[in-house]
Amino acid sequence: MQQQDEMAPELREFLAAAVEQGQVWGLTDDEGWALAPAGEDASVMVLPLWSAQDAAALAASEEWADYVTEAIALDDLLEHWLPGLDGDGYRVGLNWSAELEGIEVPPLELQADLESAIVELDDAADTDV
Repeated sequence: MQQQDEMAPELREFLAAAVEQGQVWGLTDDEGWALAPAGEDASVMVLPLWSAQDAAALAASEEWADYVTEAIALDDLLEHWLPGLDGDGYRVGLNWSAELEGIEVPPLELQADLESAIVELDDAADTDV
């Protein structure tokens, strides 16, 4: 888990939006979820996720033109998806561009960062009362 001031701005933005909305977006078709090889190691697969549906839809072009956006509830992501992705040796791509470029993180690192962001949001809400 990274401290907020040590995080890449793209990661901070993804976390804030995902926690605020309570969901993230992926791309899916009849055969399953869109996956891509990792930038640094083509033998590792990456599941790209976006914090906004319109950003995910922009990536549904060219080789992914048949994919549609689908929401994943944050609770589901934390409880099932991220542990499963880690067990399969995958990484997670965050808010990739339409050119399918962006940051990639280990699933359990994303899980810890999301859980921290949720706690921070809860703490902030408690102090606002």
